[in-house]
Amino acid sequence: MTYIHQEVYGQGEPVVMLHGWAMHSGVWRIFAKQLAVGRQVICLDLPGHGRSEIVQPYTLELLVDKLALALPECSCHLVGWSLGGAIALRLAEKYPHKVKSLVLIASNPHFLSTHEWLGVAPNILTEFANNIQKNAVVTLLRFMSLQVKGVPEMKACLKQIKEALHECAVPELEVLMSGLQILQTADLRSALSALALPVQMIFGGYDSLVPMSVSGQCKSLMPQIEVHIVAEAGHVPFISHPQQVLLLVHNFLLRSEA
Repeated sequence: MTYIHQEVYGQGEPVVMLHGWAMHSGVWRIFAKQLAVGRQVICLDLPGHGRSEIVQPYTLELLVDKLALALPECSCHLVGWSLGGAIALRLAEKYPHKVKSLVLIASNPHFLSTHEWLGVAPNILTEFANNIQKNAVVTLLRFMSLQVKGVPEMKACLKQIKEALHECAVPELEVLMSGLQILQTADLRSALSALALPVQMIFGGYDSLVPMSVSGQCKSLMPQIEVHIVAEAGHVPFISHPQQVLLLVHNFLLRSEA
């Protein structure tokens, strides 16, 4: 059985958090501890990230199946950021009995931009893939810088992200490349439209990877989605605007727990 590392805070109804590409649970830690008031917050390291074991082949379906085994026995609230949001969305679709509500932070059911869908330009992820193979650490630091570009207190946010990044070894090249492949190919729009549970989506107004304007397209897929835009945030609003995001998520969970 694949070992999935977890950090657990608080007690009560479980909330499971899934981080984004190339990171680990440490990126959530400050935010997770604040969210763990009157509830239990469980931060999972994605396979091959942080302290979790790798899975092969490294596909979205296998990631979802392995993480499903690490979820609490009772249904939980699921929070996913970026790539973690895509995985959380597929988890909710494939294992609906395990998920009570879904929060997607800076995530897109179809990350790549097309003529009919807003997203990141294909050449951006292709460039990351090429550079990762040359120098993973430098490329990851550049990627992290993009995530907070233009936000207030950018240096402080980047410092927090770098500290989390350096806490664990960089994922293996296979994991990084496969994660990018998932972002490039996953199309979860039909999964989003078919969900029969409460969904909250939080976007950053300055996000260069997930444009806030995609929120309207997501709402057209699922009109009952609760959408929020943190105007001056980038791709990591839970770091740049923690209190605002904390209040949004906390209140959504309260409504979903009722």
